[in-house]
Amino acid sequence: MRRATPVLLCLFALALFCSCNTTKESETMATTADRNITIVNSVHEADIWVLPDTEANRKTTLWGTATAGKVSTDESRQAGIDKPGDNGQYLFRMIDTDKWYYSSENLVLEDGWTLEIKQESKHVYVIEVADKDGTLKASYEVFAARL
Repeated sequence: MRRATPVLLCLFALALFCSCNTTKESETMATTADRNITIVNSVHEADIWVLPDTEANRKTTLWGTATAGKVSTDESRQAGIDKPGDNGQYLFRMIDTDKWYYSSENLVLEDGWTLEIKQESKHVYVIEVADKDGTLKASYEVFAARL
């Protein structure tokens, strides 16, 4: 019993520390968003990343926490995104539950705009970006491949 008490106290302290840290991180992420957008997933349930278009983000496959995690098919979700890259653009990355990878580049997104990923035909996907009024601003080709 004497050995179990310190172990249990350590586990309790660790659990308490981790839960406090997660809350603080979420609050920090929510307050540092440069722009708020709406993401509409009209394809498959997936995790979605909208990243600043930087050299570092182009060369990595470690994108961090998803901008919008576990977005169901036909679900719409508000998300905060960081400032765009130096060129004023973003990268789009998505991995669905069937292990398909989707990618698009050179996206222009402003505060309050909507990004929707759609399937036009078998294995042909596009991203449509609309402004606050719902006016289509751009359409981007999406690369899709099975992982």
